[in-house]
Order: sequence, then structure tokens, then C-alpha cells
Amino acid sequence: MTVTMTAKHQITIPKNIADVLGLKKGAIFNVAVSKNRIELVPLETKEKVFTSEEYKKLEMLSNHEKGMELRVTQKFISNLKKGKK
Repeated sequence: MTVTMTAKHQITIPKNIADVLGLKKGAIFNVAVSKNRIELVPLETKEKVFTSEEYKKLEMLSNHEKGMELRVTQKFISNLKKGKK
């Protein structure tokens, strides 16, 4: 999946990703840069607990990228919470 940056340096998060992660207008993100990558991590005031169905949707989105992105698994999210990559 690709997105295009506008002349104002803005990108749009695809709706299916926003829906699975429960992102709404005004969501705040931590932005990290590592080599040639940009990582957006949604910041929430309460911890988000994913259902099995949400994990399945995340897995389908990840598979759709044909291995180009990291697989979003429970272990991956656990490592994010711990600050690991």
C-alpha cells in the first residue's frame, strides 16, 4: 500500500488501517525516524486492547503488503510497548 505526500507535506492514513487501529480525527502520534524509515505510533491516554478479530484484520492488512512491512502480531505490539523494534 502506498500513500502520496501533498505539497503541504501531509499524508493520509488509509481508512482500513485507521479503522482497525481505531484512529479518529485529532489522533496524536509519536514520530520516529530511523535511517530511511518514518514510524508513526498512535499515542493514547488509555491502553488499547485488541480483540482476536482486530488481530485478524491487522494480519490481513500485513499479508496484503506481500511481506514488505513488519507483520503486526501480538508479540510485535508487545515489543512496541516495551520500546523495542
